[in-house]
Amino acid sequence: MLYDFDVAIVGGGPVGSSLAYRLALQGISVAVFDKKKFVGYPLQCAGILSKSVYELNDLPDDVIINKVKGAFLHSPNYTLKVEKNETEALIIDRVGYDQYLINRAVNHGVKVFLQHKVIDLNLKEGIVNTNKGEFKARIIVGADGCNSLVSKTMGNKLKYSPACQYLVRLGDSDTSKLSLSHVDVFVNSSVLPGFLWSIPLGDNLFRIGLFSDNKIKGDSNILDDFLNNGGEFENNNLNITYYEIIEKYRGNIPFYDKNKIIVKDRAILIGDAASQVKPTTGGGLIYGFSAIDIAVDTIKDTLLKDDVSVLKNYSKEFKKLYSGELNTEVKVHNTLNILSDRNLDYLFKKIKENNGEGLISEYGDMDKQSVLVKEVLKRGLLFKITPKVISSKISCIWS
Repeated sequence: MLYDFDVAIVGGGPVGSSLAYRLALQGISVAVFDKKKFVGYPLQCAGILSKSVYELNDLPDDVIINKVKGAFLHSPNYTLKVEKNETEALIIDRVGYDQYLINRAVNHGVKVFLQHKVIDLNLKEGIVNTNKGEFKARIIVGADGCNSLVSKTMGNKLKYSPACQYLVRLGDSDTSKLSLSHVDVFVNSSVLPGFLWSIPLGDNLFRIGLFSDNKIKGDSNILDDFLNNGGEFENNNLNITYYEIIEKYRGNIPFYDKNKIIVKDRAILIGDAASQVKPTTGGGLIYGFSAIDIAVDTIKDTLLKDDVSVLKNYSKEFKKLYSGELNTEVKVHNTLNILSDRNLDYLFKKIKENNGEGLISEYGDMDKQSVLVKEVLKRGLLFKITPKVISSKISCIWS
């Protein structure tokens, strides 16, 4: 069979376009297909990245909006303050970043087909059918996000939580006590297993959003109530007296699924399409970027040997490197999910009493949460800080 490209990537988001760029550097012919007219828009991400992004990908200074070094973590009635001495995370212009990455790919020879909606796939033959024609590739990569058509074609069931986010301008008096170097995170029984966040951009602008499985009330209604009730920001003592919603965004956050098929026939999945996300937060860029090295090596080897069975190594290598961390985060996620508001307050209170804020500040890592978990377990703190009434359930999770 004659092929139009070595690799066809479905989805021109940050992971797909970064993979395309990396493959093009190896002399591999790559095409990217994206249904949008403008890559990156509309925004469907909180736009916060750990500083480890610098180890994985380019990040131009002009897409960095703000830098933060810590967070205020809120239960219904308690607040924890955790922070590093230096910048821990970067608040970015995600639309601008996506545009930078796709343009970088184009400048290195990647063929990008915008407004090409993929409507059908033949993974055995490497055929990509779009609304504007048919293309053939030796390898297909699904980088098409949470609702991945490539993933569906592999036979996966899509599992995700809805998310919404507002760009909000607060009045001057509302922001006078807010720290622009800290993110606020709120958890209570109405949003678990998700959470609500407030991310400072500067100039009285904040990204305020949440993801939740609350199907009765709905995430946007919870967010509206939070704003209309004045909000509870730093130290739970700030009342919002004025706010203006500038923009609204919606999206979906995939669940991590250790059993998901990410390699089949001539195709692999990467990023959100592969559920390569943090189970605790739903953040996906760092894991997606981390998977690029594995994907590039596997694709090169597959093309060189002209043997699609080599693609199975991609799944094996990703699991070998990241399944331990991801499984630990699943346990954290499952632990939080069984907590009531009273349990959450008890947990936060006990963390304070056991110098937990200092422990989290020292060992907490946005991308490697197992480091903190191991320290908690080593010090025997797990059952000191969790409610006795649910100790048996927690034991089952961590056994």
